[in-house]
Amino acid sequence: MTTPAIRILVVDDHAMIRLGLIGALSSEPGMEVVGQARNGREAVELHAKLAPDITLMDGILPDMHGVEVTRVILTNNPTAKIIFISINETAEDIHRALEAGVRGYVPKSCEQDTISEAIRSVAAGEDFLPPQLALRLAERNAYVGLSNREVEVLRLVAKGTANKQIAAALHLSGDTVKTHLAHIMRKLGAADRAHAVTLAIEKGFLRM
Repeated sequence: MTTPAIRILVVDDHAMIRLGLIGALSSEPGMEVVGQARNGREAVELHAKLAPDITLMDGILPDMHGVEVTRVILTNNPTAKIIFISINETAEDIHRALEAGVRGYVPKSCEQDTISEAIRSVAAGEDFLPPQLALRLAERNAYVGLSNREVEVLRLVAKGTANKQIAAALHLSGDTVKTHLAHIMRKLGAADRAHAVTLAIEKGFLRM
């Protein structure tokens, strides 16, 4: 008996990237691209219509974040297998995607062999992370991340907001804001507020 081809849905807002992926995967034995989507809405609709074995998902789409699209697809079909192909490679990006239910995560800069390996691994029921991303995630999990409130405080710091204004905006006391900032700098190993913002952006906690 011939093993059925792995049916793939490609999701990316850039036409040339979609065409490149489709061309590369069409040359792979045992793989078949059955559809392509330009945005999150199309991805959700086509996934429901085509029921692909694997969905290759861009991390950032014009109408929805890839994480949000993943959650919607998995709500509709809990057995869906989704692989992120993203330019965002911080530990926090990877963590958020895996937490949403993504089964694989590869950089857009990776070679075709890595994408093919990811597809075959996830189709076989395994999870897939390239070694460099797995190491990044392990390092992230080795320290305590920022809480949602701490991220809110730091986002306002990044905009140049003074402590008094941060307290008013978030309905906190001035002392509580100072406590949050102390925790943020300790967790990130930052020397000052500006350094904390820089480190948070590098680690993927903040998007500016």
